[in-house]
Amino acid sequence: MARYFFNLHDGISLPDTVGSEHPDLASARSEAVETIAERLKGSLLKQADLSSWLMNVTDELGFTVMVLSFSAAVQIVDQPSLAAARAAQHRNVKTVHNASGSWPIKPV
Repeated sequence: MARYFFNLHDGISLPDTVGSEHPDLASARSEAVETIAERLKGSLLKQADLSSWLMNVTDELGFTVMVLSFSAAVQIVDQPSLAAARAAQHRNVKTVHNASGSWPIKPV
C-alpha cells in the first residue's frame, strides 16, 4: 500500500506529517473528500471564511497526485424583505371553489 499525505491550505498551511496508507488513488480520494466534508461542516458552524481552501494530496515521494479546491458560504436572507414579499404574494393569491374542493390560484 502507498502512503498519501493530505495537506490543507485554509489561509494557513497545515501539512500532514503522518499520512495514511491506501490501496489506490481512488481510496485516497475518498479520504480527502470525507476530510474536507468534516472540516467544512465544523468551519461553517463557526462562521469561518471558506473562500480559499485547498487540499493537495502528495505521495511518499512528495509528488502532488491530487488537488481539491473548495469553497462554501452561508448567506442569511434579509428577513424583513422576505416577509414583505410573502405578504404581497399572499394578497395576490385567489382561491377557486368548486364541487371537488378548493385550491389557490396564482395570477400569471
